Amino acid sequence: MQSPPLWRALLNSTIVAVPRTLLVLFASSLTAYALAIYKFRGRHTIFLIVISTMMIPGFTALIPTYMLMKWFGWINTYWALIIPGFAGAYNALVIPGFVSAYSVFLIRQYIITIPDDVIDAARLSGCSEFGLYWRIILPICKPALATVGLLNFVWTWNDFLWPMIVISDENKFTVQLALSWASPSGPLGAALLTLATLPLIIFTIVTQKYLIKGLAGLGYARR
Repeated sequence: MQSPPLWRALLNSTIVAVPRTLLVLFASSLTAYALAIYKFRGRHTIFLIVISTMMIPGFTALIPTYMLMKWFGWINTYWALIIPGFAGAYNALVIPGFVSAYSVFLIRQYIITIPDDVIDAARLSGCSEFGLYWRIILPICKPALATVGLLNFVWTWNDFLWPMIVISDENKFTVQLALSWASPSGPLGAALLTLATLPLIIFTIVTQKYLIKGLAGLGYARR
């Protein structure tokens, strides 16, 4: 079996990394919003349960996750690469597996720094709860979202083990699989590796302003 052209692998990685990053951002920010804004009994317990999932060894979920993908008929499809990583189904097997819980933690720590006066003013102005989340919280949390988005995108782009397990169709190879099959050396290998890392460099440059603010602001929690 020959690896696909690198342009095809770049397209496959983009198809996987972009939706998965967006899904993680939406689900994590919505969960973090509920845990940070609403005061209800058991919210701290729920938060601890979410964080504790990072301690579950991912290899224990490797076979069940693969069997689940096979039962769904998702082997050799993009769904097998997007959904488990988004849902954190194979936790610490690869870094993106625990990103869902870690993302909730990072975004929540940023949301709790927002003054209550801002939230109360939005509610008094007639803003709905989802509108409060979408129009007030998310714009303020751009630094945290950029941080989470960059981490998810980079880890998804560099993911090798899980795609190697669920993908055997060379037309759906991601960048890392294509490079492992090609095994280039010399100037050609350096050129291919540079091309494969170029999207990561561009994404980092675009988000670096928010990334610095996000990392700097995570330590100032009020609650």
